[in-house]
Amino acid sequence: MDNKKTKNNNHNYWIIGKHAVESALKNSKRIKYRLIITKENFSIIELNGLQIKTDIMMRSEISKLTDNSNTHQGIALLVKPLEKNNLNNYLENSKDKKQTFIILDQITDAQNIGAIIRSASAFSATGIITLEKNSPNENSIMAKAAVGALEFMPLFRVANLAQTINKLKKYNFWTIGLETLADKTLKELSENTEIFSENIGIVMGSEGKGLRDLVKNNCDFTAKINITRSIESLNVSVALAITLYEINRT
Repeated sequence: MDNKKTKNNNHNYWIIGKHAVESALKNSKRIKYRLIITKENFSIIELNGLQIKTDIMMRSEISKLTDNSNTHQGIALLVKPLEKNNLNNYLENSKDKKQTFIILDQITDAQNIGAIIRSASAFSATGIITLEKNSPNENSIMAKAAVGALEFMPLFRVANLAQTINKLKKYNFWTIGLETLADKTLKELSENTEIFSENIGIVMGSEGKGLRDLVKNNCDFTAKINITRSIESLNVSVALAITLYEINRT
């Protein structure tokens, strides 16, 4: 098999790192093509009868096949990206339970998105909504940063965030845009409203540009995290973790 040709033509890619690979191996919805692994890791990995082409290699050989990545930890899995999720279908089929969506406005860094997926998973968020354009496709960097959470955290790609926010409102969602210049803090919003007990959409912009005006203006509220003035902003995944903690502690 010409792995690089297969990867480029069909958008297949290598998941690297022990936690990410083990989660992918356990995911019955993940199409898996080939496992490459060091002898040491092969003796401890649990394949549980999984029928998959497996090659034992040296770390240097794995690095070459995974675009010279040095963070593979001696294990890599060639996979097909997960099937796309349909937001309309999901909303129609999940009306009876509390939902928390994370909505990403033009966040383009795959490492950040992977970390966001991990934070969202830690606080049992419902899913991540990103743009079809100006947002990276599922890839090795994202999967590694998510540390396995990519396998069970639903991702939804949409054409227009403002329209999506308004669609969520029709399903009884409150939307909160994280904004460093907002008048209220998350704590104040929690103390003065009861929206955290309802369906929530948390809208986050890029660290450099923040939320676009059209997206921000369609949110029900904007709120900020109360941090010292000597720090201008937090990493977006850290900001999300703090926000989800605040929401979940009410």
